[in-house]
Amino acid sequence: MNILLVWIQWSGKWTQARKIAADYGYSFFEMGQKLRNFSELDHPRSREVKSYMEQGKLVPDDLITTMLEHYRDTHGSDKILFDGIPRSSAQKALFDAVFPNYFVVFLDLKREQAIERLAGRKIDPSTGESFSADFAGSFSPFTGQKLIKRPDDTPEAVAKRIEIFYDNTLPLLALWAQEGKRVYTIDASKDIETVYEQIKVVLSAY
Repeated sequence: MNILLVWIQWSGKWTQARKIAADYGYSFFEMGQKLRNFSELDHPRSREVKSYMEQGKLVPDDLITTMLEHYRDTHGSDKILFDGIPRSSAQKALFDAVFPNYFVVFLDLKREQAIERLAGRKIDPSTGESFSADFAGSFSPFTGQKLIKRPDDTPEAVAKRIEIFYDNTLPLLALWAQEGKRVYTIDASKDIETVYEQIKVVLSAY
């Protein structure tokens, strides 16, 4: 069964997703990257996606549905770990229409901890992967890209992004529970290995 990874910012998503994909054979679907990939394909609607992204506009729901359907049709036999979708009830509806079978793993982190972690992070500009403030290197060990600090990673801006998560994405957990979806909450405040041990307990049931 597919996994839908839901996370509050800076809950260790990149690290945990990489571990799950490597250890359990899941294909990793990260919404932003898959949109970029789709925009470069020889597909009738790829240019539309690319146009929206180049203008910094949100990609409309009908194009997201097209991209999801294309991914389903080309990865139909894969177990998929989804990240970055859905982020609202509207996206949930279109996602469910294409990928109805999944369970949810929620990486939970207190608001104050998320703000503290996010405000000091560095990112890989080619992948968006985050590295904590205490990461010693200046380059990503995975891609070799020089790490940068996002100009909008101030405590105030981070707090606003977290509020969007609380307003739009967090209510989906209750919707999934009402629908009978299995939702597993993981305490993401712990160290990386402790968090992963919690996730392994969940995955052992599948």
